[in-house]
Amino acid sequence: MKFIHQIDPSKFAFFELQRCQNPYMENSRRADFFEMIWFKNDPETSDGDSMYLIPLYRSEKISFENKEGYVIAFKREYLEEGDKEFALDVFNLFNMYGQYTHLRLDNDVVEILQYLRILIEKEYQNSMGSYLVLKSLLKVFLLNLIRASQHYFLNQDIHQKRVYQFIMLMDDYYKTERKAEFYASKMGISEKRINQILKEKMNKTLTQLLHERVIVEAERMLISGELTIKEIAFDLNFEDPAYFSRFYKKQTGQTPEEFKKHNACL
Repeated sequence: MKFIHQIDPSKFAFFELQRCQNPYMENSRRADFFEMIWFKNDPETSDGDSMYLIPLYRSEKISFENKEGYVIAFKREYLEEGDKEFALDVFNLFNMYGQYTHLRLDNDVVEILQYLRILIEKEYQNSMGSYLVLKSLLKVFLLNLIRASQHYFLNQDIHQKRVYQFIMLMDDYYKTERKAEFYASKMGISEKRINQILKEKMNKTLTQLLHERVIVEAERMLISGELTIKEIAFDLNFEDPAYFSRFYKKQTGQTPEEFKKHNACL
């Protein structure tokens, strides 16, 4: 009988930092993953353990040099989005301090996460490993991180839900809709209010977040090499490839050609 719950390595990644040459690190779609980087004995937290939680569509540069620990990364389908409260808590956890979250882990939390990490690793490496088991273990892992950050969630307000709503809308429409008016209308609030909320919670305006999302997708396509720069411009809904190049340079300081050439040499 065919095994129907196999783990898809293109949707979940687990490896030790000492093996950071793992193909995931060079994956042009890395920004499509929620990413947990667990540092053991991190000198930045007085030799305790810490964890960076990087949400979707971010490109934070975290140094792994001379550090021990693990990377656990997963795509959004690993969240039970039917459980809206859980999905919202995970989103808030990963966006707790704006662009990403950096947590110092207490010893009792580390002990629990270590047990779960072992189970996740065993399931991931098992030739008969199950997506459903891995998804369940990941949920328990995330719930423990959420519980460890409970003091933050007690202070949640409606603004966090507005941010979550905007991020989901942006993911669906960023290629075709880049005006605050569209998103404000979808959310039933004013342009001024959504910008105030995003500035407070993410330290960026709606336009800045949209531009960042476009750049992340442009760089993913530039690295993959599947499309020409002209085709990428059209795919991202720029009518004029020259305007796309100017937009890209204004946001990043280099042209798409320069970015593509540099990454082709890495």
